[in-house]
Amino acid sequence: MKVLTTTLLLFIGIFSASAQLNMSQIGNLTYDNSLSDVWGYVAPDNTEYAIVGVENGVSIVSLSDPENPVELFFLNGISSIWRDIDVWGDYAYVSNESANGLMVIDLSQLPDAATAVNWGPNISGLGVLNSIHNLYIDEFGIAYIAGSNLNGGGMLYVDVNTTPGSPEYIGKGPAVYSHDVYVRDNKMYASEINNGMFSIYDVSDKGNTVLLGNQSTQFNFTHNSWLSDDGNTLFTTDEQGNATIGSYDVSDPSDIKELDQFIPLETAGQGVIPHNAHVLNDYIIMSYYTDGCVIIDGSNPSNLVEVANFDTYLPDNVGFNGAWGAYPFLPSGLILISDIQSGLFVLEPTYIRACWLEGVVTRSDDNTPLFDASIEIVSTNVIDQSDLFGKINTGYAIAGSYTVVVSKPGFVADTLTVVLQNDSTSMLNVALAPLPSFSVSGMVSDSESGEPIANAKVIISNGFFTFDFETSEDGSFVIEEFFEGSYDVSIGKWGYVTLSFSGENFSEGNSVFNAVLELGYEDNFSLDLGWTSTNSATQGDWEIGAPIGVQPNGFPFYLTPTEDVPEDEGNSCYVTGNTSNINGGVVIGGNARITSPEFDLSGFENPAISFYTWFFNFNINTNQAGNDLLKIRISNGQQTQTVTNITYDELAEIEWEYFTFDVSSIINPSETMTIYLEAQTPGNFSTVSEAGLDNFKIFEGEATDISDVSGIEAILVAISNPSSSAFTIRYHFNEYVNNAMLRVYNISGQLVEEAFIYDTEGRIKIGEQLDTGVYIVRLSGDNVVLKSIKLIKN
Repeated sequence: MKVLTTTLLLFIGIFSASAQLNMSQIGNLTYDNSLSDVWGYVAPDNTEYAIVGVENGVSIVSLSDPENPVELFFLNGISSIWRDIDVWGDYAYVSNESANGLMVIDLSQLPDAATAVNWGPNISGLGVLNSIHNLYIDEFGIAYIAGSNLNGGGMLYVDVNTTPGSPEYIGKGPAVYSHDVYVRDNKMYASEINNGMFSIYDVSDKGNTVLLGNQSTQFNFTHNSWLSDDGNTLFTTDEQGNATIGSYDVSDPSDIKELDQFIPLETAGQGVIPHNAHVLNDYIIMSYYTDGCVIIDGSNPSNLVEVANFDTYLPDNVGFNGAWGAYPFLPSGLILISDIQSGLFVLEPTYIRACWLEGVVTRSDDNTPLFDASIEIVSTNVIDQSDLFGKINTGYAIAGSYTVVVSKPGFVADTLTVVLQNDSTSMLNVALAPLPSFSVSGMVSDSESGEPIANAKVIISNGFFTFDFETSEDGSFVIEEFFEGSYDVSIGKWGYVTLSFSGENFSEGNSVFNAVLELGYEDNFSLDLGWTSTNSATQGDWEIGAPIGVQPNGFPFYLTPTEDVPEDEGNSCYVTGNTSNINGGVVIGGNARITSPEFDLSGFENPAISFYTWFFNFNINTNQAGNDLLKIRISNGQQTQTVTNITYDELAEIEWEYFTFDVSSIINPSETMTIYLEAQTPGNFSTVSEAGLDNFKIFEGEATDISDVSGIEAILVAISNPSSSAFTIRYHFNEYVNNAMLRVYNISGQLVEEAFIYDTEGRIKIGEQLDTGVYIVRLSGDNVVLKSIKLIKN
């Protein structure tokens, strides 16, 4: 994760809403270098200070006038994009992931002086302390060192209380890598990110750490955690796009219970990444990378509700950009935010309690609970869902009278009015009446033989209902519970032409649906017909679905398709890493391959294949187009040949590119053919790729080598093929012919260039003005085509 994060920090991010609720900016201080963590310090004279982690050191900032924060001292340090900070007494302790161990800063002489030393002891049995990811200091003055180069990244215990400014190693925990840590009452809550869980340990005896319990978090990437004021609830973050903030009952560490999951509703599903959570007076103060600071009311841990926010990072993108740390513990109540790009923010929050809305959604006919019913508070951004037991747990920050719509596919929606009050729970119990239903049945058969087609895939959908199934052995299907309406339909099986159309009206009087499929190979990817994805890369598997267009900050165009090609029905295709979070979707550190199911070309005279491709490749080190390839290969079961290598030559807008080729010109057709596309990146994480595939077809093409019965022999050779400029064509006739011509046709059969030939042998240059693509060149004489060859312009 660290390698990937470091790499992509230089590259991209994706979406953040401009938000400001119950929080305002007081001051801002910008920096020339990127920031990491922030912490606070209060001097004996009650002056407040910010201690800011900067890529090349630590900044000490006076907040005596919070509207005009002033950097008093900058303490140089080794370059590191990670610095985490904690304070004990008059000393700040700062970690980094490069070298020199722990920086110890003496704050006692502020505002006149601040000095620093590095502490990197050679610990017996462990080695020299060098790099540290994180630390936390408990109420007894014990620093817990997490993610260091020692003890497998497991915890180190260091006394910073006995001799202020002179840390002393006193013990270690299990050798399990911990990304972050929180400790209270000698219970240690370790965020074991690589294991996707938090673990609770008894650390009363620093020589004998005892595991009390652990719990996986929802996105299996536990980054940070913080305990509620009463010590019964742990709030967690997973450092992943679209990840939730979890609340867990940890009152009994041997029986941990999940209570709720929170996500900012305004940017839900847009790839925003949570980073660090802190808790003050049962408010969760969050730093979200591209959403800034978000405050969640955690006093009702089973119903987490956002009550304040301030976006410090305004570009419309996501990724590892924006707010890194949030420090809410200053006596003034001000919140400090360290924004990686935009500097230190001093924010003034207005803490309010949430207006909670709770209840149960049931069926009106039998009172059973309804799972995943939608609860929308109209004119707000609140759209929530009932849980497995039909429970409503949602709310809003602002009191008032609201219209609430409760709905679920298959049921009649209900619209109600509720009054919401701060620090109060409004109850809403709703019984939804089921819509009338009927059964739909049908048959899928072969257009030539009339025989039923078993295991044909069928999807019938209208945005509310989706029925996804396969036909039985006799080609039939039955959907027992179906609802009236207009639907989109896709039916297919590999070896048949996929049938897709819109606007099929189903009703109780029109409930029998039969479909006939033609033999052939046409796949618009509205169905999964068995293409397989294999990936040696860190991420970026080929995925089927409606493409999610991504336009990162700093790029004037989309790196991934926003829609499939318009030539086919539906809006599905294959793309690598189909996600709004570009950092989690690009191919990086290896190759991603998509392979077709086997197909039979033995019945074709001149088989041809066509499809559309999308390819983007970016070199992170040069900030230019990369030189990696989208390789296209075809196999006949005995050998594999290269069809073409697609490149991305310059940073320019990308479009779906049509590609076609005659199979026989590349490989001998057989009954056991496959084709694959492979998006490539090197293992050193220097480039990233995005690729797409759509509208695959196999069809009867034209012969590429035609001999005339007249006896005239001809030779036609392309000396430069493929070519990015002109082609040099060598031709030869064994005798003079009348009206000799060289004609160039595009893949649609249109004549795009021609030249007269006056000699029986020679060379000619053509195609300099042709666009990228595939062309057929035909040599003719006496009005007869004598030879044809294929040209590839790249």
